[in-house]
Amino acid sequence: MGTKQNESRPVFAVIGEDRWKKTYLLVVILRHPSICITPLDHILWRELDSSQDFQAFALGINPYGTHAYVVQLETPKPLFVFPNNQQEIEPTRLQSLPHRIVSLMTWNSHSVGLVVDAPAVILIPASLPGYYSAKIEKYGAIAIYKSISCIPSTHQVKRSFGPCMICPLGSKNDGSAGEMCVKCTTNDTLWCFSGAIHEIDMTNITSYDQANPYPESLHTTEFDDILLQNIFQLSFENRHCVLVSPLFWTCVAVGCCIMIFIMIQLLSRCSKSQIRPQFFEKLFSHFDVISEGKHWLGGLISLSLLVLITFVCKFSISFAHLYPIEETSFEKRQSASCDDRLLNAKLTSSLQLLSTLEHENEKPIFTLLNEQNITLIVQFISTGYTCENVILQQNRDRGLSIPFTNFNCLKSNGILTITTLLPQHVVAMQFNLNGPHFVGGLRLCFSAPSVINTNAYSKVQQMNTCQFFYTPNQTLTRDPTVNVKMTKVINRTAGLTIHENTTYTGIWLPSFTVNTLSDELLFSLGAEYLRYVPKKTTLVVVITESEFYMKNTQEPIARQYEIVFSTVLFASKTVILSNDDK
Repeated sequence: MGTKQNESRPVFAVIGEDRWKKTYLLVVILRHPSICITPLDHILWRELDSSQDFQAFALGINPYGTHAYVVQLETPKPLFVFPNNQQEIEPTRLQSLPHRIVSLMTWNSHSVGLVVDAPAVILIPASLPGYYSAKIEKYGAIAIYKSISCIPSTHQVKRSFGPCMICPLGSKNDGSAGEMCVKCTTNDTLWCFSGAIHEIDMTNITSYDQANPYPESLHTTEFDDILLQNIFQLSFENRHCVLVSPLFWTCVAVGCCIMIFIMIQLLSRCSKSQIRPQFFEKLFSHFDVISEGKHWLGGLISLSLLVLITFVCKFSISFAHLYPIEETSFEKRQSASCDDRLLNAKLTSSLQLLSTLEHENEKPIFTLLNEQNITLIVQFISTGYTCENVILQQNRDRGLSIPFTNFNCLKSNGILTITTLLPQHVVAMQFNLNGPHFVGGLRLCFSAPSVINTNAYSKVQQMNTCQFFYTPNQTLTRDPTVNVKMTKVINRTAGLTIHENTTYTGIWLPSFTVNTLSDELLFSLGAEYLRYVPKKTTLVVVITESEFYMKNTQEPIARQYEIVFSTVLFASKTVILSNDDK
């Protein structure tokens, strides 16, 4: 190990190879010189005062490429590395990337020089606050870095050879404030992501899907039981339940008949003439179906039964229209019964293997689903990337990929939106965003138009699903992978009458899984400098199809002829029982 010391120049210490066969060159910038006496992993400094201003440069040399690390002496973790995603080394005419750094030097604490194996020399001056050295001007074999403003979402608060650092949490920089980031203004709808350029309006950036739970059948699936339950049910929970109850109106009719009976009796006793009471008795005798017109009181009772039968018919007609469930509104269910869950439908759900043979009537709906054009919409939220940074490719088997140019791109209010029509339903799409920028959040959406085959009574519903991903107080990882599994959902609806055709509707339901959303653990283990190493963000969306499909079947509890028969049977039994009681 050799050491060189001078009062007016920094100390140079060349440290020998370690057990990993790496050679390290350590450059120390001090106000007062000092001597390094131990290897890089365990540095001890003599005559070191806490007020001294210093930095350390560590150089690891290997055959495949090198980074220069800038570290603080009180911590073993580097502050940043060179090259990085903001400060790159351009290829030379003699050798392509990666270069191998063979020497490093510094002078007057404001400049660093690197000698690479091209051969070439790189001079990096320390930039003022709000700037970083990145623009390259070449003079033969010498490349001199010039200062440029910090990229959006970053800042630089002091002189530095390295890149600009990400804005602290709760602050932003749109590129106009390079030295100090500005505090965000947030509320329920305005979010300030990590590495923010400006606040993002999250009003329309939400997650939603079409995976509505399939309703369950009623506990009773026999129309006779449902009819009796709703006829003789009288609930005082609310005014609506009272008004739709047939029993309530029957009681009202009975009460009216009792009042009429009392009035006729009073008229018979108080009136000198019997003509008026006899008129009413004769009138009500015509309504007597119980004793066949023999008693006027039977007419009053018959009118009460007529009210009951009328409301029974009303319920039966309303119940017949509670099918299918897609065409049944809440208002329809309320007008039929106090129970707004009432449906004229028997519902079943099951999982079926795609490999099983399809029924002849089901083939058209599967064909429509397989041929439906699905559009993938990817939104990179709170990012400095633009459409010029986007490269899209389709990944194939055995590590092969093909460029994909059939996409639309739009940048608006800090949100980069990429829209592409999927070439097939099972596909892996890779989105490459080249550059040093950060991404605060990610949103994936799938959309597809409705498709109808009228001859086969089949319809594929419109697809509209979105899923939002983000980690609080963290930027998106540089290499996220989102796995999407598409599941077919097929609804089979039998006709209300035996002459109506069975209809089929279908829809794709995606489910999302992601490997990791942030590099927080990586930063905590390997230091913050790793945030500035990757030169691009790569999103991979892998779309597969489930081995099963969901089959939902609905059939009417009672068809029209059964409802008519049961209603007539109830009415006739009511009259017969009244005659027997008489």
